[in-house]
Amino acid sequence: MSSCLVSHRFQLAAWVVGLLVANSGCDQKMSGGAPPRPIPTVTVAEPVERELADFAEFTGRTEAVESVEVRARVSGYLNAIHFKAGSEVKAGDLLFEIDSRIYAAEVDRNDGLLANAKAKIKRTEADLERQKTLREKGVNAQSELDLAIAEQGVAAAAIQTNEASLARAKLDMDFTKVTAPVAGRTSRERITVGNLVSADTTMLTTIVSLDPIYAYFDIDERTMLEIQRLIREKKMKSVREQDVEVLLGLANETGFPHVGVVDLVDNRVSATTGTIQIRCRFPNVDRVLTPGLFVRVRFQMGPARTKLLVPEQALAQQQGQRFVYVVQPDNKVERRDVSVGRQDGSLRVIEAGLQPGEKVIVQGHLRVRTGMEVKAEPYKVGSAVEAGSH
Repeated sequence: MSSCLVSHRFQLAAWVVGLLVANSGCDQKMSGGAPPRPIPTVTVAEPVERELADFAEFTGRTEAVESVEVRARVSGYLNAIHFKAGSEVKAGDLLFEIDSRIYAAEVDRNDGLLANAKAKIKRTEADLERQKTLREKGVNAQSELDLAIAEQGVAAAAIQTNEASLARAKLDMDFTKVTAPVAGRTSRERITVGNLVSADTTMLTTIVSLDPIYAYFDIDERTMLEIQRLIREKKMKSVREQDVEVLLGLANETGFPHVGVVDLVDNRVSATTGTIQIRCRFPNVDRVLTPGLFVRVRFQMGPARTKLLVPEQALAQQQGQRFVYVVQPDNKVERRDVSVGRQDGSLRVIEAGLQPGEKVIVQGHLRVRTGMEVKAEPYKVGSAVEAGSH
């Protein structure tokens, strides 16, 4: 029985070895016959060379050039309102009307006092001439002539006083009609007809001018120092030498369609924020700009220079580092870390890391790795590389 058991074990071992040898031969046959991996196809484009200037962009707010709180200059009861809330008015337009009867009566009273003073001065002038004649003849005393001169002076002064009082009364009469001090858009009326208006206290409405309009924004200290350097090197003009153009865009606008000029640079840098305030002036004929709007502001930093641009879709990012894939002359892929600048249409400025004429992968870069061989096809005309805007 032991010999049979040994024989059986030998046969089983031989069968296992044979099976392993057969499988090994099969694997070698399959491995040797596997087809090669296909070379991926990518789309490439050369960087576009374009004359572009550097721009600085900031955010700010619009403000009215003129903003007025309209208040009454005389007291009285409000009789009428002559404008529609929120409407645009011209300087001098009638807005409110205060009861003027008490002021009309004051005008009449001062007019009567002035007439009385004028009549009195005629009498004193006649008395003075008579006293002069009598004095020349030696009929009257010098004191009587002096008295006539004094009375004539008092009468003349009374005329001046009454003329001033009448002018003041007429001015108060005019102030019962409250007019727009500036052209612009009104707010709502702050008081209704029938209420008492107190002089210089009661605010009736507000008016803000619309054309032109200011935009205020703050620039950081580093940008300010860079601008000063460019001015010293004669690469930029100072606002004191000429109008410096500024572009503005609203929150719902693409680009910067509004053109204005720098109006004011503040005289000190804020120690709290490290910024300096800039004021720009923009025409607003079509009334698109309204005081208080959030705006984006851009202005040019120095002259235009030749820059390289690639389609935005060619850029990739890893751990904050932007990079592109470049196809070398041997069709091998190389990763190139780049420093990017501003966007120009559908293109992005490459500040460093890329040379003119290199082939940048625009489509298919997600399927490649450094050192991989690829088949490069040119980017088609009419694609993003052609669509940049100056």
